[in-house]
Amino acid sequence: MNKAITCLTPCPVCGSTHAEAVAHIDGKTGEPLVTVNCNGCGLGRIDPLPTVQALEAWYASHYRQDYKGAFQPALRHVLRAGRNALDRWGWLQQQLSSHGLGLPSGASTLDIGASSGEFVYLAQARGHHAHGIEPHAGYASHARDTLGLRVENGSLHQLLPQKHEGQFDLVSMFHVLEHLTDPLATLQLIKRKTAPGGCLLIEVPNATRFCSPRYMFFKAHTLYFTQTSLHQTLHAAGWHVLAHNEATDDNLLVLAQPSSPTAEATTPAWQANRALVQAQQRRTWPAYLVDQLTSGRVVQKMNKRQEEKRMVRGFDGARAVLDHLYQQSTHRPPEKTKATAAA
Repeated sequence: MNKAITCLTPCPVCGSTHAEAVAHIDGKTGEPLVTVNCNGCGLGRIDPLPTVQALEAWYASHYRQDYKGAFQPALRHVLRAGRNALDRWGWLQQQLSSHGLGLPSGASTLDIGASSGEFVYLAQARGHHAHGIEPHAGYASHARDTLGLRVENGSLHQLLPQKHEGQFDLVSMFHVLEHLTDPLATLQLIKRKTAPGGCLLIEVPNATRFCSPRYMFFKAHTLYFTQTSLHQTLHAAGWHVLAHNEATDDNLLVLAQPSSPTAEATTPAWQANRALVQAQQRRTWPAYLVDQLTSGRVVQKMNKRQEEKRMVRGFDGARAVLDHLYQQSTHRPPEKTKATAAA
């Protein structure tokens, strides 16, 4: 049963300490973990939030081993990440074009949470001065040594302040914001490092998507976003949303630019809702099992893994896989993807 609680740490977006409990255990480990839906703005978060120091130390040395079971990526994971990079790049180009925008020739780009470097490698292959930041030493080393990329090892709060103001034409951040404890400060820092007219491309998991009752909430994700709470967070940090994908997609993808000084001065009108609570109430084991049996997702996942394994056979490394994938993509038109222009 869900109940109102007074949180041990305030909401990092609106400051409220009033919330409704959504879950009480870590879905990965089974250990106690309280996840709440903020009564002030609808943001989901674990409570209490960890300190920045503790969180960064864990990501630097344990996260990928604990949750991914790897110190460096397997080739099939490189292929999967490369395909994701192409999808995101294609969506970005479509949205920029629809708004009469585009990256300048030789743009300076930064991928925060670059993982094993596939998006950085793609930006470089498209003629840009691509950089990355990755907290995990093994993955950062792979990006540098195997792919020859400018990917620095360290947390964004250690490395980003060292960058020049207005340095980057594009900052990307995929599945990073939900791992942090200070989304407003982070987004404000990114804004200072973004060039005038530059953009932020950000993706987070959709915390209302349907899944098993035990899957959604776990230690690695400190924050949980709906489309509304993600837009509110960006607005509060001084960003204007240009475009976004569907609110029902598994992941939420947003393209934003720095807001005008006038817009920055306005106080957000927080929209509180119980979206996370309601989504978790829909996640029952009977409903999940029926969904798995009728949707064919289990078979689709198995087939995808087998296809990935077959695809990477004969390639002698990650660079060869990505070169083949990215060169192929230049010879076919981009796929159409759904997007909604922001008001």
